[in-house]
Amino acid sequence: MYAQIFNLVLPAGMKLEDAVAPQLMSEHDKIQCFSGTQVTKNAGITVQGSGASAQGHITGSLTTYDYKALYQVYNLKESESANYWFINYSKDTSHDELKKVAESSETATANYDLTFTLQGNDYGITSVFITYQVIRLVINGVTRDYVVTNNASSGAVDPSGAPYTGFKPIPAQ
Repeated sequence: MYAQIFNLVLPAGMKLEDAVAPQLMSEHDKIQCFSGTQVTKNAGITVQGSGASAQGHITGSLTTYDYKALYQVYNLKESESANYWFINYSKDTSHDELKKVAESSETATANYDLTFTLQGNDYGITSVFITYQVIRLVINGVTRDYVVTNNASSGAVDPSGAPYTGFKPIPAQ
C-alpha cells in the first residue's frame, strides 16, 4: 500500500521550532506549507525486468484546489515543476499575497494526461504508483491541497512512498 508522506517547507530564516509551535503565532497569522505527492490512480503498475523499459500512458482527473493561482503569486509558468514553487516560497518573507490567494481558492477538477517510461529494476520493487506533487497549505487551521498536474511535477513511488528512479515523463508534443 502506498504511504502518503508530506514534508514541512520552511520559509527563509524560520527555525523548525518556530514553524511548528502554535503558541508563537496567533492563529490568524499562521501559515504552514508542506511538500508531498498524490497517487493518480488507486492501483500500482507492475515493474519487472532488470534493464527493460516500457512506455505507459495515463489520463484522468482529480478534484483539487487550483495550483495555477498559487503559481501566479511567484510568476511561474503552469508547466514548471512544483519544486520551483517551493524554492520561491522558501525565499518569500511575507506570504501576504499567498495567504490572500489561498484563502479565496476553490476546488476544481484538474485533468491530467501523462506519457512516461518505466525502467525495470534490480531492487525487488514489484509495483510503482504514478504521482503528482502536492502543495499543501495550512492557513488559519484550514488545509488545502493543490495537486500540480503538469509533466514536470509527475513521478513514481514504490509502495512505501520512496521515489522510484526508473520513471521518466515524456514531454507532450
